[in-house]
Formats: sequence, structure tokens, C-alpha cells
Amino acid sequence: MFKLLTCFLLLWVGSNADKYANPIALAAPDPWMQYYNGYYYLVATTWTNEIGIRKASTLGGLKDVENTIVYTIDGRVIWAPEIHLIDGRWYLFYCACGPNTEGNGCHRNHVAQSASDDPMGPYTFMADLDDPNTDVEELDPSYIIINDNQYLLGSVMGSTQDLYIRPMVNPYTPSGPKYFLSTPTYDWEKQGWTVNEGPEPLYHDGRVFVVFSASLCSTPNYKLGIMEFVGTDPLNSTHWHKYADPVFQRSNENHVYGPGHNGFFKSPDGTEDWIVYHANSEESQGCDMGRSSRAQKFTWGEDGLPLFGLPEAADVSYEGPSGE
Repeated sequence: MFKLLTCFLLLWVGSNADKYANPIALAAPDPWMQYYNGYYYLVATTWTNEIGIRKASTLGGLKDVENTIVYTIDGRVIWAPEIHLIDGRWYLFYCACGPNTEGNGCHRNHVAQSASDDPMGPYTFMADLDDPNTDVEELDPSYIIINDNQYLLGSVMGSTQDLYIRPMVNPYTPSGPKYFLSTPTYDWEKQGWTVNEGPEPLYHDGRVFVVFSASLCSTPNYKLGIMEFVGTDPLNSTHWHKYADPVFQRSNENHVYGPGHNGFFKSPDGTEDWIVYHANSEESQGCDMGRSSRAQKFTWGEDGLPLFGLPEAADVSYEGPSGE
């Protein structure tokens, strides 16, 4: 009798587990996600002078909540916002154009600081993060720690779009110029244009990775590649190894195109790794606000590399993150 009751309870719990389906948020490109104190916080590009955050207690609940504006700039066209909890405060990294500018070549990287440990802010401007030694478009700022030292990751626009890394004293104070990290070298990084962008930190079993987006974002062939820190000096590009194959890309079978510009987060109980990314549902969709945020669990291979699998099809119900 006890065994039957236990089986019934397990089945009941399983059948009532929280579910989610992709997309988790519409009109939300360049997503970044954090789970903190019982809530998911999703921040994404708005293509305006405002940054909003979606907050929900379940992954599936993000689709129906308001995108609450937490920060407004005196400028325009904010892209690729991220929030990072550093020494008890949240830091909001983003790139944007200043006032009285035209086009998109005016993008530079910036950071704002929260008033407390609340991801919803309020936030105040802290610093410009562009390198004064070079006057070029800088995009996609992110924050990485290697051997207890802080660095800024980003991408820079020139004859190609490349990745860079820059030493930091703290989240708002660079301690040196930016250093070249990666340029497109493989054919899969050059579809539409030669692009490495959206560098994101990923840590596992003492290893440090940077997952980045490759090829032109307006093509269905936008995808993810991966690099690993294998040396002693993060500012020396020869101390990084770029793997020869993409790790996440389009799925014609699942009708998912151009998956990229991702982030990573843990399940509520800390036992699972999840990726958040944007993608399109049609090949002809481009690089604009039509892209939606999506998320899915991933695992790790015997070689210690992430196994992202195929991007999940839209409107299919899946188990939510463990611990919801």
C-alpha cells in the first residue's frame, strides 16, 4: 500500500510540474537571463533608449509578464543588455548610440549600477567602456572572471567583426586597452559577412569558455561557436583555442533559424545548465525585433564540452528547470 501511494504521489507531482514552451518571450532579441531569489530575470534588446526586464517565478511565466522599464538613457538604439551580480550589486552592461547620432556605427559599450541587490534596479550610469585609443564601433559587452581577475568581453567592428577582451579593476573601471581575441577564420563564421560577436562566459569543472555568435545575424545561418582558455594569459589570443565546428545552429526540422546571441543560467536548484538565445521561426526573418527569446536545458560531453543539441521547436511543451 505504501509503495502504491508513493508511486501515485510521484506521478501526481510529475504531471503537475511546471512546463514551458518556446518562445519564452516575443520581440526579445539578444536575451540574457538570471535566476535569483526565486525569480527569473530576462533582459533583451528593445531597439529604443530604454531597457526592460521581465520577471517571473517560472520559465513559462515569462511570456505573459510585462517588460518593466528599469533604465533609460540620453541616447538611442540600445542593444545587447546584460545584468551581472558583482559584490552585492547588479551591473547593467549595454551598448548604445548617443544623442544626435545617426545609423548604428555610433554604438559604444557602457555600464550602469543598481542601488541594491534588486535586479529590477533602480540603475544609475557608471561609466563608458569604449577604448579611447580607438574610435570604432564597440558592441556586446559582457563580464568574465579568469583566475580571480576581471575582464570585459566585447566585439569590435572593422573590416571584419572581431572579439576583444579588456582587463578591468572593477565592473566600471578598465585597467588597460582592449586586446584582440578572435576573428572569423572558418567558413561557418563568414556566411553573409565575417562576424564574431556576442561573446558570453561559460564555466565548467574549472574550465573557462567563451561562447560567441558567428556569421551575419540577418541570415538563417547565424549560429554559435566556442573558444576555451588553455594558457596562462587571457590577453594573449594564442592562449585561447577556438574549436573548429559550430556548437549550436539552425534546425530545418524544427523550423528554427539563426539561433544565437545567447546567455547561460542555472536551474533554481542549481543542478541544471540552461541556455537562453534568440531565433526566428522562418528563414526569411532578419535581424530585428521579430526575433524571440528561447531557452533549453543542455548537458556536457565526456570531453568536457557543452552539448546544446538542436534548438527546440516552437509551441512544444517541455519540463521546466529543476526546482521550480
